[in-house]
Amino acid sequence: MKQALLAGRTAGLRPAQRRQLERLSHRRHPEDALADLISLQRLAAASQELELPLSLVVDGRGLTRLLWVGPLQQSGQLLEKLPGGRRRQSGGVRLVSCCPRGMPLEPGPQEGVVALDLQPDLWLRFADRPGKGGQWPAAVLVPSSAANPWQVQASGELAALATTPAPEAGTADQAPAGQPPPDRSGQGRGERVLLLVLCQEPRPACERRIAEMEGLVRSAGGHPIGVVEQRRSQVTPHTIWGEGKLAEAALEARRLGAELVVTDRELTPVQVRNLERLLDLPVSDRSEVILDIFAQRAGSAAGRLQVELAQLRYRLPRLTGRGRSLSRQGGGIGTRGPGETQLEKDRRAIARRIERLQRQVVDLGAHRARLRQGRGQQHRLALVGYTNAGKSSLLNALTRSQGRQAVLVANQLFATLDPTTRRLELPAQGGGDKETGLPPQPPEAVLITDTVGFIRDLPPPLVEAFRSTLEETLDADGLLVVVDLNDPAWPEQRQTVHTILDQLGAGSRRRLVANQIDRCPAGELERARALEPDALFVSATAGLGLRHLKGELALWLRDSAAAAGPASGSDRCPPRPCPSHP
Repeated sequence: MKQALLAGRTAGLRPAQRRQLERLSHRRHPEDALADLISLQRLAAASQELELPLSLVVDGRGLTRLLWVGPLQQSGQLLEKLPGGRRRQSGGVRLVSCCPRGMPLEPGPQEGVVALDLQPDLWLRFADRPGKGGQWPAAVLVPSSAANPWQVQASGELAALATTPAPEAGTADQAPAGQPPPDRSGQGRGERVLLLVLCQEPRPACERRIAEMEGLVRSAGGHPIGVVEQRRSQVTPHTIWGEGKLAEAALEARRLGAELVVTDRELTPVQVRNLERLLDLPVSDRSEVILDIFAQRAGSAAGRLQVELAQLRYRLPRLTGRGRSLSRQGGGIGTRGPGETQLEKDRRAIARRIERLQRQVVDLGAHRARLRQGRGQQHRLALVGYTNAGKSSLLNALTRSQGRQAVLVANQLFATLDPTTRRLELPAQGGGDKETGLPPQPPEAVLITDTVGFIRDLPPPLVEAFRSTLEETLDADGLLVVVDLNDPAWPEQRQTVHTILDQLGAGSRRRLVANQIDRCPAGELERARALEPDALFVSATAGLGLRHLKGELALWLRDSAAAAGPASGSDRCPPRPCPSHP
């Protein structure tokens, strides 16, 4: 098996230069010292000739596993080229780098982070030529827990440092001082995620934003392990965050063993590429996480159809080319040339798929319209609100649905995607007419629908794909805006729901239903009454206020029908905006 691999910027090497570097990669270094001095001097001569930095990855036995030509920029490329994979990286790995003229011995932020991914015990860096007085400057660096990923352990003459005893095997996996050892096994509670947050609002609002991002990551199956936030009024167009803060985030990701970086801002394709280049880790934005949650939650064929359409609309402008491939294999006139790029093929294939899905979504909307039309003149109510506000729990409590008839209830974001409609019996009003002997009015039945939850900055592709589902909300006679009083951010969530409804063109009357009254602070009740005096207070889990809610709904619908008048030809309440909504 080949002992070492030559990789990096090798495309322009002459055959003689390639043979010289391959001979250097096969030289063995002593096991009880850092490196062989003669090999380092020959490495310096090669670096002078190429005017490029050269790096060696040496294992605990003194064998060179990899000779990398050029700067250390992408750790993924190095780890892929390293023979034996991660199995051979653990235990006594040393990194040796020769720096050409003008390159400082202290590594920059980018190469320092890449070197951390190799998990070496130490890093020997030296110049490609001696300095004044014949002294050959060199430095030995070790991983650090400070702001700089590497700290100088020793510096001086190269010959003296090269004979320094090598560290004992196994120290590469030790965590920096004061830091827990990162879990790199890939097992546990899911993908390890570092959150990258930009704060431009007051501190309480920023903390709520971070908490919401952590909830989204957990709902997507990830495990948030850390947060890097920056407070700034102006953003950098090509990266949003400053490069200094990104260097700090890259170092924090290595210390915590993060596998993915998630941002709280929607990113353009160029910003994603820039962030991945600077962080040297995969980057996802908030919209991509929400789309992933919807893809996991979609259980019905209609839900999967709409989620796929939203994902394709999101990914279409974010495609990147994968090189050129010939689209025509003939050899005659008109069949030669570079052909068609793979990027163009992918775009055309996705565009065809989007067009096909759009037709199916139109058919789905027509099917839902026929279902609503077949329900006759029955009153319809819709439960709307922020995600995880308790809409499904309230529907089950009002309709007394149990077992297989009950809607899924989970303490998760976007646990319900498909609209679910149930029949709700409202109490009769009045005890009949004693003078005429008329019997009391029978209970009135309405249809109540549980809809998908809202969230701030809902991705536009998702709103467009789920428009046929949201029509259940737009066509309802009344909207019950459910809020969770136990959540400190419920006023902002209520405003977000109203804003989204206004954007969708929902003109139905709205009424606030304040949930979780048995768990919220006492002051939240008065706060809700001050915002909306006609608010209704319930607890879906404890069964509090449900009878009063049904009675108020019956009066609300009758008042709406009376306001519509007999000339309307229907007793359904007309779509009117709620006067208490600002």
